[in-house]
Amino acid sequence: MKTLIFFLSLLLSSCGYTTQLSTRKGGIYVKPVVNRIVIASEDRAYSGYSSYPILLEKKLTNSVINEFNIRGGQFTVPNNSLDSYTLECSIYDYKREALRYTDDDSVSEQRLRLYVKVKFYDSDDEIIKEKEIVGEATYFLSGSYAIPESEAIRDLIDDSAKRIVETVSQDW
Repeated sequence: MKTLIFFLSLLLSSCGYTTQLSTRKGGIYVKPVVNRIVIASEDRAYSGYSSYPILLEKKLTNSVINEFNIRGGQFTVPNNSLDSYTLECSIYDYKREALRYTDDDSVSEQRLRLYVKVKFYDSDDEIIKEKEIVGEATYFLSGSYAIPESEAIRDLIDDSAKRIVETVSQDW
């Protein structure tokens, strides 16, 4: 009996935190993500990794919409911004960094990072939240855990989309 009372008290005293956007009803219009990476910037000019994946902004837009459809609760994702909240995202940097090297100094593990500025507006175009997020993915280039870079980029985009949805839904 004491055990039952203990578990009931634990259950009733839980924090109740959720990442679901279920306390309000309405729509979140996701504007197409804008790529603001400056290719000619000084830090990119001297980098060994000066390129970035093509159509990154389109893939991130689709992933954010999918994430809202999966975890968005009672929110819908309309095709226009009439009478809806608006989410505006812009990519401002993409970086690759080596994490591990083999004995012959070739890279064996890399980390990808995607830097995104997020702005969330209400239906009157007033900013509700503004934040910069960083999505990450790591992958091995060789060995038994090696995956292609395209799969790591997909993981990076998915992680960034999850962080964007969490940013919008946090403190909601």
